[in-house]
Amino acid sequence: MVHAMMSRSGHREPSGPGGRPDDGATAEYRPVSRLAVAALGLGLLSALAVVNPLFLVVPLVTLAVAAAAIRDVEREGVRKVGRLAALAAVALAAGFGGQAVAASLAARAIAASRAAAVADLFLTAVRDGRLADAEAMCGPEARQAVAGLAVRVAGRPRLAPVPGDQPGTWAVRIPADPQGSGDVRLLLAPSVAVQQGGAVERWLVTACEPTEEQAVRPSAR
Repeated sequence: MVHAMMSRSGHREPSGPGGRPDDGATAEYRPVSRLAVAALGLGLLSALAVVNPLFLVVPLVTLAVAAAAIRDVEREGVRKVGRLAALAAVALAAGFGGQAVAASLAARAIAASRAAAVADLFLTAVRDGRLADAEAMCGPEARQAVAGLAVRVAGRPRLAPVPGDQPGTWAVRIPADPQGSGDVRLLLAPSVAVQQGGAVERWLVTACEPTEEQAVRPSAR
């Protein structure tokens, strides 16, 4: 009976390092995909697109690198670690990129609305004969054209601002009056004015000029 107990207690299961049972299976080493690490880093840098739209290229590059990382991880032969990092990079790029696009579109819509409102106030002042008020809304070059614009404005035209030639500027086209004096294009741009409460944005009419069609049209003989 004692021999039986000794034989039973003397039987030991094979043990691995640290005294843990070893079932014969060894852990398989899987290297980390460098592309996945790079994609995750680019995904974090995609936040720059929210600060400046010029960095919108970063989320696009992130998506491309993340796609390459996923293919690298799932490649046959040598399986690598990094799928979760690549998927996280995709989520970061999509989130920051979408937020940047939405913010850019919202800023564009707000700027167009402000340009239209300023142009409407300017034309109302010109139409009502308040030339001093109209000149106060103009830059130095546009002030000289206010008096000549007074004979062109008829009624209240529908204003549709479009981006100007220079970044941040907007153009508003004023249709020709019934006398056929020709269309006019107003150029508007925001400026920063310092007041007691601090710096505020102020829109100015920077130019008042004939449209390109009118400018190149030959004079009738």
